[in-house]
Amino acid sequence: MFIKLTSVASLILSIMLISCSSSYEQPSNPGASLTNTKWVLKELNGQNVATPEGGKEAFLILTTELNKANGSGGCNNFFTTYSVMGKKMIFEKIASTEMYCENRMDTEAAFFTALSNTLTYRIKGNTLYLSDVNKVIAKLNAASVK
Repeated sequence: MFIKLTSVASLILSIMLISCSSSYEQPSNPGASLTNTKWVLKELNGQNVATPEGGKEAFLILTTELNKANGSGGCNNFFTTYSVMGKKMIFEKIASTEMYCENRMDTEAAFFTALSNTLTYRIKGNTLYLSDVNKVIAKLNAASVK
């Protein structure tokens, strides 16, 4: 009898906890998180960026561990560190592999330059905007949130 009452009490408590947690309203579109999100490059210096068929997409991932960042410029893999203070964001010197990819090197170089010139960021929905002192220089879309 005691085991049945304990089981029933445990079940009721579980239901209450689940109902309490599910009654909390989540924001309808909280947007993506700056860190641990794969940010895919969609626009660079006002120009759309498309991944060529069979090519690698240009992307950026910012981690919380030691403020490391890594990704792909569309050809080469890269890594760097970054710092954030409020809406200010600074990328340190970027290191990358050194392969050559036909028709991707200009975009990659411009992406690395944009990261180096980034001074501020903002996230609206699932889009990350990186800006220099004057304007938005890169737009990236969240591809996956971990």
